[in-house]
Amino acid sequence: MRRRLALVFVALAVMLAVGFLVPLGRSVKSQAELRTLTGAQSDARGAATALAAVVSTTGRSPSLEDAAYIIGSFETENIVILLPDDMKIGRGVPNLDLRSLSKDGSIIADVESGVIAVVPISFDDGSFAVVATYVENSDLREGVATSWLILTALGLIVVVGSVPIADRLAASLIKPVKGLSTAALKWAGGDLSARVDPSGPREIVESGEAFNLLAERLTELLAAERERVADLSHRLRTPLAALRLQAESTRDPDHRNSLIADIANLEGEVTALIEDLRKLPDEQSTIADLAAVVGRRMGFWRVVASAQDRELSVTTPTDIPVLVSSPDAEVITALDNLVQNVLAHTPASTGFSVTVMDEPPSLVVSDEGDGLASPDVFDRGSTTGESSGLGLDIVRKIAEASGGEVRIGGGPGTNIIIRFGKPSEEL
Repeated sequence: MRRRLALVFVALAVMLAVGFLVPLGRSVKSQAELRTLTGAQSDARGAATALAAVVSTTGRSPSLEDAAYIIGSFETENIVILLPDDMKIGRGVPNLDLRSLSKDGSIIADVESGVIAVVPISFDDGSFAVVATYVENSDLREGVATSWLILTALGLIVVVGSVPIADRLAASLIKPVKGLSTAALKWAGGDLSARVDPSGPREIVESGEAFNLLAERLTELLAAERERVADLSHRLRTPLAALRLQAESTRDPDHRNSLIADIANLEGEVTALIEDLRKLPDEQSTIADLAAVVGRRMGFWRVVASAQDRELSVTTPTDIPVLVSSPDAEVITALDNLVQNVLAHTPASTGFSVTVMDEPPSLVVSDEGDGLASPDVFDRGSTTGESSGLGLDIVRKIAEASGGEVRIGGGPGTNIIIRFGKPSEEL
């Protein structure tokens, strides 16, 4: 953009230079022609006056000698005198009928390859002579070419000199815009402290101030949200603590230990969920350990499955991490949607299993129900019973966002397989 603005400014400089220098060049040309024609006309009138003085002084018609003397007194060689006896002296004038040209008095006329100034002289005896000065076209434009060269050089100097000025001007306009875009990119990357230093034109200054105001407002909202999450953590842990106390008072040891274990799983899941919510965007990892996340999350779903008298089997690798290119929250969302789908579409006491495989990194949720009613359940808007069809569509999008896919496996019941993409360093 900086280059484009600089080119615009240079183009404006070129237009201004052309708009000023071309009329100036034409004016120089006109002034040169006018000066030459005025000089030629002045020479012709001067020669005519001298010729009239000879006649008035001597009382006779002018001779060739008189005419030659008069012509010699001028610096130009382009004067011609036509005497009353049609004798003509001088050179440089084309072969023209000077008497015909002078019948209308003193004139300046265009002739072949030049311009002629004609001045007639009448004498007392009724005769008359003609004085003419001829100027060639090349003499009319004397100095014009040099003037054009000077003006052209001046124009080039102006244009070349405008390049660094245009570049600096463009840079001064682009710098605040670039600062604004840089701050926006930092925000997109999670740096919530990024601000801009408003400068430049008024419109850009206003945009920078608006960005800073928006950044401050969003920072305040995020801080308030983290405070609400902290309050939520406290509110959730209080009833869990009460449940733990009730469980510990249960007389049946087996039942007591089962309740305490379930409550511990709930507490662990709540704690993990709260910590994820309290993290800033730049603190959240885009890589998850599939085995660890599923193992931790299923502690919550074990409690739900137990309450519905469902047999639940969870199988995860214990010796190696199963890294996938997806945040923890996305993995949890996909798992929750699949488990909720099982709970919603199978009768109570129907067992299900959750399995994590390391190669390729996959999550398999299987149930012992009647299977899927349609193979198009992953299409958005596809509904089954009271389902909106959005949950499985979300699962598909999470898998595809990581570079993986979702497919339906064979066998009795329903088998849904999510294959996650590997982190780039693992590819």
